[in-house]
Amino acid sequence: MKKILQEEYMRLALKLARKAEDETYPNPMVGAVIVKGKRIIGKGYHKRCGSDHAEIRAIKNASRGSSGSVMFVTLEPCDHYGKTAPCTDAIIAAGIKAVYIATGDPNPLNSGRGIKRLRDSGIRVDVGLCGAEARELNRKYIKFITKRLPYVTVKLAQSLDGKIAARDYSSKWITSPEARKLVKKMRSKFNAIMVGSNTVSKDDPFLLDEKRRSSKVMRVVVDSRLKIPIDSNLVKTRNKAPLVIGTTELASRNKEARLRKMDNIDIIRMGSKEGRVPLKTLLKSLAARGAVNILVEGGGRLVGSLMDGRLVDEVLFFISPKIIGGSFSSIMGRGAANIREAVRLENIKMRKIGGDILVRGRVCSRG
Repeated sequence: MKKILQEEYMRLALKLARKAEDETYPNPMVGAVIVKGKRIIGKGYHKRCGSDHAEIRAIKNASRGSSGSVMFVTLEPCDHYGKTAPCTDAIIAAGIKAVYIATGDPNPLNSGRGIKRLRDSGIRVDVGLCGAEARELNRKYIKFITKRLPYVTVKLAQSLDGKIAARDYSSKWITSPEARKLVKKMRSKFNAIMVGSNTVSKDDPFLLDEKRRSSKVMRVVVDSRLKIPIDSNLVKTRNKAPLVIGTTELASRNKEARLRKMDNIDIIRMGSKEGRVPLKTLLKSLAARGAVNILVEGGGRLVGSLMDGRLVDEVLFFISPKIIGGSFSSIMGRGAANIREAVRLENIKMRKIGGDILVRGRVCSRG
């Protein structure tokens, strides 16, 4: 089979995988295509955690027998039992003669096992076709699996001069209705939404679509002294979506006990760092609870601390054509000591949303 055709089939598998973008966590996004001769006889993708993997869907969807066919799959097939049986068993049973794999699975439970099992069964295995694209597709999953940390995206709504509130503390609404509508839609693509205690006390947010009966998106409050009001919207709607509060030994034990008695509230108590919640420790705890992909919605102190700790992977800045002046910067914290230490972005994309500009970019790993 010519290389140009191989790439075409793998790119189709990648396109299939993207159909479930941000829907499969804590599993990766995976697509698979089965070819016999030059004809595609089966294709599929993993839709959500617990459902059939891409390889199984492709085999089930094959229009004719898979014996003697070739599979193109974006990630190394699993060779262990999880919520589903090993995909390697199904591939071997289907009589597939060759498997092209875009990239290996970084999960220690499976890394290299799936490839070895297929080869030991006499199946020809090729690894690396469109590998960079496959790793890019699953960059959030890869960070989660290899570092046991969630992928952190910061969302800010700010004025042109980088302010999030006026002198009277008013902050609703800096950005346009179109921008706010897009943010509500975005929230469902994340495992967790994180805010600081100041945002809770000033804005009393819901952090969910009020029209939905329930959501699996975890709502997280960073609250070193457990200041969250018992009658806040987050507490009152705890049965609509999980509420997790990261706090420290500085919090009231009585209030903590009261909150712990409430359904769907999880409190993570940690030793404070300079009077604050140690954010990396909190993120590790959230990852242990299955959070792969977190959206941080401010405010300035929380975002600044995350930036200072180099814990941010991506930013979404909604910039309104307003100039507010004064204090209330969107990003506070210690900041860069000099320009060389400034956080740099790459893969930058810009688009107009209503009357605002959305700037999206990834934090350079090299700083």
